[in-house]
Amino acid sequence: MDQVKTGAVLDGRYELRRVLGKGSEGTVFEAIHLFTGQRHAVKVAAVQIREGADWKHVRLLREARALGQIRHPNIVAITDAGVTDRFPFVAMELLEGRSLEGLLTTRGRFAISDAVGAALQVCDALAATHAVGVLHRDVKPGNVIVVREEPHERMKLVDFGTVKPLALGAENVTAVGALVGTPSYMAPEQLMAQSVDEGCDIYAVGAMLFECITGVVPYEGAYPRVLMAACSADPPPSVRLVRPQVETSLETVIARALAKKRADRYATIKELGDALRKACPHIDGLTRLLTDAISAAVPVRRKFARAPYRTPVRVISSWDEIDGRCEDISEGGMLLLSEHACRQNEEVAVHFALPIDGRIAVCKAKVQWVRARPERAHSPQAIGLEFIDASSEVRASLGRYVALMRRGGLAAMDHQRLARLARETDVRGERPLLV
Repeated sequence: MDQVKTGAVLDGRYELRRVLGKGSEGTVFEAIHLFTGQRHAVKVAAVQIREGADWKHVRLLREARALGQIRHPNIVAITDAGVTDRFPFVAMELLEGRSLEGLLTTRGRFAISDAVGAALQVCDALAATHAVGVLHRDVKPGNVIVVREEPHERMKLVDFGTVKPLALGAENVTAVGALVGTPSYMAPEQLMAQSVDEGCDIYAVGAMLFECITGVVPYEGAYPRVLMAACSADPPPSVRLVRPQVETSLETVIARALAKKRADRYATIKELGDALRKACPHIDGLTRLLTDAISAAVPVRRKFARAPYRTPVRVISSWDEIDGRCEDISEGGMLLLSEHACRQNEEVAVHFALPIDGRIAVCKAKVQWVRARPERAHSPQAIGLEFIDASSEVRASLGRYVALMRRGGLAAMDHQRLARLARETDVRGERPLLV
C-alpha cells in the first residue's frame, strides 16, 4: 500500500469518508466505524513503519499513548489506535465545531468574558495533561476547537503531536536543539530550544489570552523576529495599552503568564487558572462564541441557517488556485479560511467534500467579503463565499446537515443510515462528483 486514500477501509473497521486536514506528519480523515456506525476523526501517518521497526518510537502512536492517559471534557478523546499495513493510525472523537483561530480571524477579537472563559477551560485541560506528566508544547488558537455541548459551549484542546513527557528519564522523541511549536506562542526557553517544563504551556495560554482580548499576539513575525523580541530585556507588552477596558487585576495575571524568565511565571497551570478566577470573579468561565452574531464589521446578511463544518476546500479563480479550510457552511455558502488572497466580488469555482456522505461537490461561488488581519502578517484571511449554481442535490445535502446539527449534531443521526452510507462507497475508493 503506497498511501491511504478516501474510500479505504482501515483495519477492517474504519471507512474513510473525507479528508479533514493534511500535514507533514499525516492526514486526518472523517471515518465511519463499520460495525457501530459511529463517526470518528482518524489520523493516519504519512509514511509506513519500516518492517521490523519498534512501533513505540512512532510519534503518532506516542501521541495516542499520551492521550490515552487523559480523560477530560476539554481534551479531544482518543478511541482507538493501531497499525494496519504498517501505517500507524489514531482514532479520536469527531469534533463538530469551529476553531478559535477561525473565530478570531472573522471577528478580530472577543468579548473579555469569552476570552477569559476560553482560557480557563484550556487551563483545566492542560492541568489534566500535566497531571499525567505530559506537556502539550503547541497551545494556540488553531489547536482549540469550540463545540456545542448543551447547554453550554466547550473548548476542546487538540493536536497532541508535539507532546513531551515531563517525567525524568522518560523517552524523548524530539532531537536535542529541535524547535517544536509555533513562534508567536512559544516561551523564550522554547524559542531557544532549551529544556522546558509546564512553563511553556503557561506562556502559550498567556499569549493566546492576550490575542483573544486584543486581536494581536504579544510578538508578531517570523521566528527570528519573535526570538529577538521575546528574549529581550524589555517587559512583555501591556494588554491594557491595546484594550483599556481590561481590569488591572487581569492585566497583572496575563503579564505574569508572559514573563520572560520561567521563574517569574506561575509555578503550575492550575495556579494560572486560579489567578484568572480570582482576578475575574464576575466571569462564569463559559463562552458564547458560537451563539453570538458575527461582528458588524463583516457586511453579510444571512439567508440560511448555518452550522460549523471543517473541511479542506480548493478555490479556482481565473488567475489562481488556492487551498483553504471551510469553518462553517449553509445551503447558500461557506466561510473559508485561507492564507492566500481572494478578490471581493470575483466569481470562483469551489471543490469540497459534502458533510454526511463525503461526496465531492463542485460549484461556482461569489466572493462576498474578505476580512484580513493587517496586524497579523502570518494569519489566514476569512472569506465569505456565496454559492451561485450549486445543484439542488448539493443544497439539499447541506440543508440536511445543518438541520441535523441544530438538532444535536451528527450523533443524532440514525446509525443504520450511517452504516448504509458507508457500504455504498465505490469499491475503488472514488467519491461521486456532484456538479
